[in-house]
This record gives sequence, structure tokens and C-alpha cells, in this order.
Amino acid sequence: MSYKNIIILPFLVIFLLCQTKIGICIEKETIPLLSDRVFNHATSLLELPDGTLLAAWSSGSKEKNRDNAILLSFQNPDSGEWSTPEILVDTPNRADGNPVLFLLNNEVYCFYSVLWGNGWSTAQLFYTKSKLNGTDFSWTSSKRIFPSYRMGDLGRGKPIILNDKEFILPLYKEFSGYYSYVCRFIDGKIVYHSRLIRSIPGNLQPAIIQTSDGNILMLMRPETGGYFWQSISHDKGKAWDEIIKREDLSNPGSGFDLLRLNSGNIILIFNDAFQNRNNLTLALSEDEGKSFSIRKVLEEEKGVDFSYPSAIQDSKGKIHIIYSVNKKEIRHIVLNEREILEDQKQ
Repeated sequence: MSYKNIIILPFLVIFLLCQTKIGICIEKETIPLLSDRVFNHATSLLELPDGTLLAAWSSGSKEKNRDNAILLSFQNPDSGEWSTPEILVDTPNRADGNPVLFLLNNEVYCFYSVLWGNGWSTAQLFYTKSKLNGTDFSWTSSKRIFPSYRMGDLGRGKPIILNDKEFILPLYKEFSGYYSYVCRFIDGKIVYHSRLIRSIPGNLQPAIIQTSDGNILMLMRPETGGYFWQSISHDKGKAWDEIIKREDLSNPGSGFDLLRLNSGNIILIFNDAFQNRNNLTLALSEDEGKSFSIRKVLEEEKGVDFSYPSAIQDSKGKIHIIYSVNKKEIRHIVLNEREILEDQKQ
């Protein structure tokens, strides 16, 4: 390739991204991986106070294999470069999965599950945390959340932070069925956990946001392909309304993310299909999640699996989404709300 072509190539990539069917300009990149770990999936994303992005995911030789560990990578806010992943958690002879990163009172938390057998029904929930010190973390010894005899508990969605000591974490149970619930924590201890939310077919991997009236909206993945489940709590997660089916929101039985933006609007990142994960779609709600009428396809390719997104809005207002591609690659997209709304008007 000539020197001239090398200079032109980056601009061509940006041009092509701006000409995609979503009608908006997005930045897209692949996060570096470890060559000896071909399975990479179940992402979580967090911005640190200095603008550094922190990404975590499960990685190993194959899903649920005992060599699966939780990896971390940092994006430098100045250079935009991602660091070589490092191992955060690697339980000996056990699979670690479904990390959930969040920041509380100057500490970074990572909740995750450990498989004590071969299936998700053997999962037990743990967490570790570290004081903020740039990207030089000193993680505490992992702490088990529930008694050792309890199995099948996993996390996926981000918590609602109530204050510098208290948060509500969405969880689910995969044991003799699929059931969502939440736990409320103060000073790292469970104050209460809600009843299991039951449905037929089952529900799992809930995501929650607080609405403008103080209620909590929960969306849930269906056990099988079909539609999202929904429930609402009026008392900070202690009790939940009767579960309903959101027939305006399809889900093929796949992870998703839900995020309230600084504007007050809500975005849902999901696979907008009944039976496959061949597209990744952003849907935007301007009415507290009652409808998601604005939709933009972020990725779409036949035979390719785009799944398990994690979304944040950074301190500058940009929307960041990371997700797995064929459970092998971790991809990062950046876009902004203004372009989404302007494109809708065209």
C-alpha cells in the first residue's frame, strides 16, 4: 500500500461509517484481546472520573469452560487507545462470568458469578472492589453475596445508585426456572431482596432505570424468543406490579441494556428480532419508556451474532456501547443523541 493510500484510509473509514443505513456518523473499533482466549462475551462498561473508560468481560476457551476469567481493559481519554487486557478475577478451576461494573463513593465495584458446576444453575454471586487511584487498582478479596448453599444467582444489568452508600442491583435466578429480582444494598450489605418475578415463559437478565415519578421500570429478557417482559416498582424495588409482555419490543432471547440519558430520554440497546442476533439496534424513548418509536440499526449482518451490549453516557455527553461479535470479538461504538434525533427528522 502506498504512503498516499495510508493517509487516505482513516478518512475513508470514517466516511463509510457516516454513510451507513443508520444515517448518523459513528465511531467503531475493536478492543484488544488476549490471543490465548478465543471466547470473549458478556461485557460491562464504566467511565472513571478522569474520563478513562473501563471495560470488563468474560474470556476463556469456550463459554462456561473452567478457564473463563473476568478481563479488564482501559481506554486512555487522551490517546483513545485501549490497554492490553489484564485479569481481574480468575477463580481456580471455575468459570467466572457476567461482570457488572459501577462506581460508588470513590470505589469501583465488580459483581460477577462463579460456576461451581457446568451450568448457570450452579452460579454463585460474588463481588470485589477497589479504591480509585487512576488505573492502578488494588482489588479486595472476593466476597460471596448469598449463603454457600444458594445456587443460580447472576447479575447483568447496572444498579440504580441512590446515594454514596446505597444502591439497587437487578439480578436473576436460573434454577428450576428463570426469575428476575432486585437487591438493595447499604454499605455492601443486603437490606432486602424482592420476591422472584415469575412469568411463563420465564424471564431473566433484568435492566432497571428510575423514572421521573420515582418509580423503577424493569425490562427483562424472555426465556425463549419473543418479546420483552416488563414490571414496575413503586417502592424502590420491594414490590413489583404484575408482569406484562411488551409486544412493541421483540427479543430473541438475548442480553440487552437500558440507559437514561442526561436529556431525560431513555435508550434501549437490543437485538430487534424474534429468533436471531444478526442486528444490534438502538431504540430511543421520549416518554419514560412507554414507547420506543425512534430506532437506529447499529450493526446488521446475516450469520453474525451481535450481543450482550453495555451502554453508558460519558461526562461529555457521548454514548458508548460495547458488545460481543460472535462471542469472539469485543467491539466499541461511539455516537451522540443529537445526531440520532436529527436523523429522525430527515
